[in-house]
Amino acid sequence: MLSYESFFLIILISIIGPVIGLVALIFYNMLEKRVYLLQVQNKQILLEKELETSRYLQLNQQIQPHFLFNALNSIYGLIRLQKYETLTKSFEYLVLFIRTKYMNKELLCPLEKEVTHTKYYLEIQKLRFGDRLKIIWQLDQDLNQALIIPYLLQSLAENAFKHGIEMIEREAILEITIKKIQKRKIQISVKDNGPGFQLDPFIDDQAGVGMKNIKKRLQLIFGENASITVKLGKGGSVSIVLPLIYKMEEMSSESIALR
Repeated sequence: MLSYESFFLIILISIIGPVIGLVALIFYNMLEKRVYLLQVQNKQILLEKELETSRYLQLNQQIQPHFLFNALNSIYGLIRLQKYETLTKSFEYLVLFIRTKYMNKELLCPLEKEVTHTKYYLEIQKLRFGDRLKIIWQLDQDLNQALIIPYLLQSLAENAFKHGIEMIEREAILEITIKKIQKRKIQISVKDNGPGFQLDPFIDDQAGVGMKNIKKRLQLIFGENASITVKLGKGGSVSIVLPLIYKMEEMSSESIALR
């Protein structure tokens, strides 16, 4: 015969047991929903990153139509003048330029590679300007393997031609300076002796997409850890500061935005 205490314990368990089970089931369902939401959020973050990467690569590979038009027009002029030796080299530089532009899918590339690509571009520009064009390089050789955004230097040079050098008929001077500043920063400066920026290119709606393209790429990769400044007034001057890194492993959430 059951004692009163045992009977009471059985009744208590029969009442509390289902309640505990119900609470456990509710907790499990909440936990399961939370895990599901976290999985959805992670997938959304990955999709956003993939979208940013796709957008970044698309921005990288934009070629200004006016450059191709001018390059082809200059090459056509060489054909008419029957300067076949110069024509051969010109085609070679144009092919190398376009091939590099569309084959490079890297988020970052060595500075040395970017300098070579920019020189292809400048050799094509020399067809148009001849001896009137003077290019001054000031490059810290210790930075050759430093990683930078692909086409960054070439885009700055292209901007200097489009909005500066092409506007003058006198001697055209393009000065490119790349140096280390502070402890872990690299500065890239491109100057020309053209009319310069009269309005802030990041605010002026009439300005070309080149400078805005550069700024978007910097933000996508480095966020607030990179900056771009322009000097208003006579003589175009653009300066970019970004983190100095030599290996992809050095990238961290603190120093780079897109991974």
